[in-house]
This record gives sequence, structure tokens and C-alpha cells, in this order.
Amino acid sequence: MEQELHRDLWTRVLDVGYELEHAINSILVRDRVIGLKERVSEDDIDDDVADKLRRQLFGKRYLIVLDDLWDTATWDELTRPFPTEFQKGSRVILTSQKKEVALHGKCHIDPLNLRLLQLEESWELLEKRIFGEECFPNELTDVGEKIARKCDGLPLVLDLIGGVISRMEKKEALWLEVFNNLSSFIFKDEEEVMKVIQLSYDHLSGHLKPCLLYLASCPKDKDIDISLLKQLWSDEGLVEPTDLKSAEEVIEISVLVPPKFFPTAVTEDT
Repeated sequence: MEQELHRDLWTRVLDVGYELEHAINSILVRDRVIGLKERVSEDDIDDDVADKLRRQLFGKRYLIVLDDLWDTATWDELTRPFPTEFQKGSRVILTSQKKEVALHGKCHIDPLNLRLLQLEESWELLEKRIFGEECFPNELTDVGEKIARKCDGLPLVLDLIGGVISRMEKKEALWLEVFNNLSSFIFKDEEEVMKVIQLSYDHLSGHLKPCLLYLASCPKDKDIDISLLKQLWSDEGLVEPTDLKSAEEVIEISVLVPPKFFPTAVTEDT
């Protein structure tokens, strides 16, 4: 596939305030990294970078990934410089944690919802994160699979735990310690964990932020009844009815609790 593409470009859109010029310039800088003749420097940021990108892509096959978009306006602005006529085989892919952004950006197919990993996939990811292309020692397979199972199919957790284990001695006793104290070992990479959590927190509506923080008082590894949780939020004054919506309608659990943080954390009372 790489041999058939003239451009293979990836840029991450870090926040809502991300400027169009900087995002496009990062694509052009990436272009330079893979060997294009035209070079882009910081001095070029004030130039017509949109036109520069359009000229670079015109008539060529390319794959562009816009990673972690948070709002529809950013998508509209970032895609404006792309050629209106796609060369056959060209693709623009976006990733987003917000369903409305994915639906807004769809063209020919519906958005794909990432599912939790199966145990076999979790084990494969953990294995590669720890040992790369090396063979996994047989004596560590049993405890390794237990750790993979305990990560509940969450790629972020598997990646963080794999990073921690990769820096440890390859001893079963040490790995069992990780298995028995998974949460504490995740936060050995606290800076990386907080980057992910902070980004999602920053993009919550103002009235939902204290609701998310309230979850810190809930017992770990326990299901939370949605009806009870909503009642507790209401009793604490964290949500209030408006002229158009009741307090319950104000609370949107699917917006507040992204699956990557709480995949089975909430249950409806039936």
C-alpha cells in the first residue's frame, strides 16, 4: 500500500483551540520527513500554508489521518485545503472521541466504533508492548495472560501496563505483584494517564465536570447504578433542571462517561 501512495501523512489535533495553520504545517513538516523536496520551516507558518498543501496533494494519491478531532468546525477548516476532486485511491481518515464529529465528517461509510479488545487481542498487544519481536518466555505466559485479562480489553491500560512491565526484571514474582496491584502500577506512568484524562475532562461541558469528579468517591471495580448516581448528583446540587429539560435530561451519561474510562461502570436498574 505504501508503494502505491505518494503521501502518507498523520497529524494529531491536540485541542479545540488548535490553529489551522499549525495543523496544516504539521502535515507539511511530516511531508518533509518522508523525503519530499520542498522543505517547510517555522518561518513558513505565516505563508499561505493551505494553498501550499493543496498544491502538494493535487493529482496525487494520499492517505491523511487527522487524529483526535474534538469539534466539527476544526474538521471543516482542516479539510478545506484538500483538493475537491480526490485522486482515485486517496483517503482522509479522522478519529474522534465524539460521535457527532465522526458523523459530521463521514463521506461514504458510517463511522466505525472501536470495541473493547478480546482476550486474545489484549494478550497480543501486551506481548508486543513488553517484548517487541522477541519471544515471550514460557514461564511468564500464565501470569502475563492473567494481567491481560485484568485489563478488561482497554488498549490504554494494556499499553501503560506493558510499558511498566517492560522496564522490570522478567521475574514471575514481580509480575504477580503487578497483577495483584494493577491500579497502582498504572499510575506509575501517572503523567501519561493524566494527559489522556485531562484532555477528555477539558472537553466536557462545564456543568458535567463536577459530575465526573464525583465518580472519584465511588468504590473501585464496582458497578454503579445509573438511577442512583443521577439521584446523588441531583441531591448534591450538581445538576439542576432548566426551563426546557428536567434534571435527568440535563445529565447525559453517554457524554459524561466515555467507554474507555468506564466500560462497564454504569448499569440501568431493571
